[in-house]
Amino acid sequence: MKRVGIIGCGGIARGHARALQSMKDIRLTAFCDLELQRAKALAEECHALEGGGKPDNESRIVRDWRELCEMDLDVVHVCTPHDLHAPMAAELLKSGKGAFVEKPCAISVEQFEALKEEDAKHPGKLGFCFQNRYNATTLLMDELLKEGRIGRITGGRAFVTWRRDEEYYLGSSWKGKLKTEGGGVLINQSIHTLDLLLRYLGNPETVRGSVARHHFRDEQIEVEDTVEAWLEFAGGRRACFYASTGYVADAPVLLELQGETGRICMNGAEVTIYPGEGTPGHWICDRGAGTVKGYWGRGHKACIEDYYQRLQDGKDYQNNLQGVENTFLTMMKIYQKE
Repeated sequence: MKRVGIIGCGGIARGHARALQSMKDIRLTAFCDLELQRAKALAEECHALEGGGKPDNESRIVRDWRELCEMDLDVVHVCTPHDLHAPMAAELLKSGKGAFVEKPCAISVEQFEALKEEDAKHPGKLGFCFQNRYNATTLLMDELLKEGRIGRITGGRAFVTWRRDEEYYLGSSWKGKLKTEGGGVLINQSIHTLDLLLRYLGNPETVRGSVARHHFRDEQIEVEDTVEAWLEFAGGRRACFYASTGYVADAPVLLELQGETGRICMNGAEVTIYPGEGTPGHWICDRGAGTVKGYWGRGHKACIEDYYQRLQDGKDYQNNLQGVENTFLTMMKIYQKE
């Protein structure tokens, strides 16, 4: 039985809690938030849910996250503002606990390097929530590429066009601020799409990009609402990346891979293949209920389950620090912080 705590009991924490509720041998033991009422509300909500990961009847509700370092816990889920992810994860590792952390893994190279040093001392305990790696669309694209349906990948392009209005930032104490969010549309809304682009193209040799505020004025937010980047990889492969939160809706994410003999396009829950020869294929992947908003990706439950399975069997978790390093460093290069 794994005893589990959650730090930060806002919206994304509910997605984590629902996933944990569906798992056997998981016991939610502690809930932490600076706003105690929010922690109490999540604990009460979890008590009302059915599933394997039921909370203890004596669940601890605390304001100071350092108290969790002293508790008898196996894993703590970190669902806090971005600037706290790396420092909290490092302290949890020092206390002998596993840490499952929301994205991003850090907001600066300095934070990343400090966490990397601590992770090396406690291998196999740190994981990150890159849930889109587990989406049905991602797994289908993996399969089609493994079959060689478009030949060698020569390039890719990705577009994220979502809507975040002023109310989104006014309702938060940390979003829109460089010190606490670390950036805007790149580090927050579109990091998962950048991660998938790099999943298929690898480590870029050249990164050129820019960020801007087109939708908001400087006095409204400090972070970017628009990002564009051009990436070059070994062998002359190239990719274009664009993201904005200035659109009128949360449109489906588009990711397209060009190959020597065709191309594959993922558009939201749909995957289409256009081979050089033969009949195009089209699939509509599972739109079923998830633990969070659908356009965020449907892979949260599988992502969390995989982390706990890797804790159990001792195998490498694909979302460990090494597994997300390329995405983090590429993001820093786009921000021109490395």
